[in-house]
Amino acid sequence: MNENKTITSGTFGDTQSSNPTKTILWSGLVAGILDAIAGVIVYYIYFGLNPLQVLQFIAAGVYGPEAIDGGVGMVIAGMLFHFLIAYVVAVIYFIAYPRMGILRKNKRIMGLLYGFAIWLFMNLLVLPNSNIPKAPFDMGLAIIGIVWHMILVGLPIAVITSNYHSKLE
Repeated sequence: MNENKTITSGTFGDTQSSNPTKTILWSGLVAGILDAIAGVIVYYIYFGLNPLQVLQFIAAGVYGPEAIDGGVGMVIAGMLFHFLIAYVVAVIYFIAYPRMGILRKNKRIMGLLYGFAIWLFMNLLVLPNSNIPKAPFDMGLAIIGIVWHMILVGLPIAVITSNYHSKLE
C-alpha cells in the first residue's frame, strides 16, 4: 500500500493519512485542539481565566503555583504539556486498537468510554499527584469535564484511529 495515500474521512476532516505516524499526529492534534477549546471556555466561565492563564495553569502541574503568574515561557510549557498528553493518549489508543477486539466493535461507544477513562486517569492519578493548587471537588465541573473528554477527546481519537485501520482491512 502506498504509505503517502490520503484517506478521505467523513468525520474530523479529509486530511487523515494512511501513514500510522500521520494518523496519530492528526488524532492527537484534533483531540488536543478540541480539548484546549473546551478547557478555555469552561475555565473562563468557572474561574474567569483567559486562554494564556489556562496554559499557565497546565504548566503549574510541573512547575507549581508560581507558573500561574509566569510569563510566556509558562504559556509555552503549558501548551507543550497539553499536546504531549493529547499525543500520548492518541498513541495508546492507536497501539491498543488492533490488539483489543472490543475497540473495533463500536468505535463511537469505545471512543466515548476512552474519553471517560482519560478523564478518570487525569483526575484520579495525574492531577492529584501534580503541583497544581488543590481545589475542592465540584460535581458540575466534573460532569462537564467528563462529557467534554468523552466527546472532544476520546471520540475523535477513536474515530480517526478506526478509520485508519478500516482502510487496511
